[in-house]
Amino acid sequence: MEYVMNRQDGNGGTGDAPEGRTAVPNADVIETPDAYVLMLDLPGARKESIALRLENGTLEVEAAVEEQHAGDARVLYREIRSARYRRSFALGDGVDRNNVDAEYADGVLRVKLLKTPESKPTTIPIN
Repeated sequence: MEYVMNRQDGNGGTGDAPEGRTAVPNADVIETPDAYVLMLDLPGARKESIALRLENGTLEVEAAVEEQHAGDARVLYREIRSARYRRSFALGDGVDRNNVDAEYADGVLRVKLLKTPESKPTTIPIN
């Protein structure tokens, strides 16, 4: 079976991204009769910081989370850090690259990739 979406960035997982490092956001891929839906966790990212690119059959997502503390505040304890997220997926031939829709809400980026007409299941009548 040929792939529809394949990760291209090594091991999975998320977590703290130490300075200069990039976190790999968790993702789910769901198939509906007409589309593939990719959902990525991007906690703390603002919509304006998200970049979504489709080039040469690769879908790439990048986002940044900035420090949440005021400039003159003294941090007493820190677990929430600024982070950079990055993840990419190789797309198979069953994805219509001209029909991609994305929306971001509640820390989750939802990317809908429509299927090509050839990749949709068809019912064959029996005579």
